[in-house]
Amino acid sequence: MFRIGDFSRIARVSARLLRFYDEIGLLTPAHADPQSGYRFYTAAQLSRLNRILVLKELGLSLDQIREVLEDSMTPEALRAMLLVRRSDAEQALAAEQERLRRIETRIAQIEAEGQLSSEDVVIRPEPARRVISLRRVVPSFAEARALIGALKQSVRAIAPKAPLGELVAVAHSADFEADHIDVEFGYTLGADARIDVPEGGELRIHELPAVERMAVCVRVGLPEDAHLVTGKIGRFIEASGDRLDGPGREVFLQPPRLEAMSEAVVEMQFPVTAAR
Repeated sequence: MFRIGDFSRIARVSARLLRFYDEIGLLTPAHADPQSGYRFYTAAQLSRLNRILVLKELGLSLDQIREVLEDSMTPEALRAMLLVRRSDAEQALAAEQERLRRIETRIAQIEAEGQLSSEDVVIRPEPARRVISLRRVVPSFAEARALIGALKQSVRAIAPKAPLGELVAVAHSADFEADHIDVEFGYTLGADARIDVPEGGELRIHELPAVERMAVCVRVGLPEDAHLVTGKIGRFIEASGDRLDGPGREVFLQPPRLEAMSEAVVEMQFPVTAAR
């Protein structure tokens, strides 16, 4: 057997923690000298201690750890819990990295205040576009990107060889909510395209109306960074005395690759009208 100090060195945990686990009944020494009060541990107790440490790292409370230990959780069950925790941690890490990236782009916009030019914003008429489209309300930009794949798959299922034009996105929400995005993706269709859309499904063929005055500017990159371009458009609209007039659109100037959306080249469009 090992005295608490030696066991601490072998287990690589502090003697203070071992005393605490003893006090709350999580890890009782194999033997305690009644005269000296010295605590003694065996190598066999390393297994229970390791279970405690694993469960603690997985985020369980001490009371929950006690309940799990009483059920004699197997290594396989611990591994399953670890995989769940790993998935949660990876999602949290991805979310934090995305938050930091958004902060960086906002700082870049702040640093560029006064230097951002609206000279590359133009006003032009936009013709009507016949599209085959899919519209959903999605909780994130990632889900919105997944909708592009769903659209393509659905169209190809009913029209494997139909020629498809540019990909167009329409933001139908009256305001911006990053976790509640009402978006429609559609492929433009030529006048001679003949596609039979099944009734009762999500796909539909319709016409995006012509717009007499559309404020247009090109962005390269993810929609999460679109504020760098919409800021330019906003300055242009304010300077011209116009106002927004309807849902914005995004036209992909080249077919997007879902695995490389950061390279997407997109024409952002805002319908405008003269302010009264």
